Amino acid sequence: GECHETLDLSFFCWCHDGWTGIHCQSRIDNCSHDTCENDGVCRPILLNYTCECLGDSYSGRHCEITSMKITILKTVSKSFAYIAIIAMISVAMFIVIMDILKYCFGMDPTRGDLERIRREKRKSRAIQRLVYTHAPAPPTK
Repeated sequence: GECHETLDLSFFCWCHDGWTGIHCQSRIDNCSHDTCENDGVCRPILLNYTCECLGDSYSGRHCEITSMKITILKTVSKSFAYIAIIAMISVAMFIVIMDILKYCFGMDPTRGDLERIRREKRKSRAIQRLVYTHAPAPPTK
């Protein structure tokens, strides 16, 4: 830059484009305010900056435009999350309702099956002795 003395024995510097400071000693960093979004990388260029968007998922001056692919993936993942939450709530409600029916109202939908299984276990087992007819005679010595 160009520095000039002033009347009060100090000086003032006129800095060239891209430089700043009392003595024009500092380069202006256009990326210091980091205007890139979605993990874009700021690259300073003469008197300006540019954002390099990572991959093809984002675009625009500041990587602010989301691609259709990312939008669809976000929507699908939210849909699966909602379905999973609804399924978990349904199972929990089913268990709560079954417990209320059994312990509060004495209704047990599985009582009939349980009694049938117990009866089958209680049946006495019959011992069978098989007698072979027309069986060959054992060899004699």
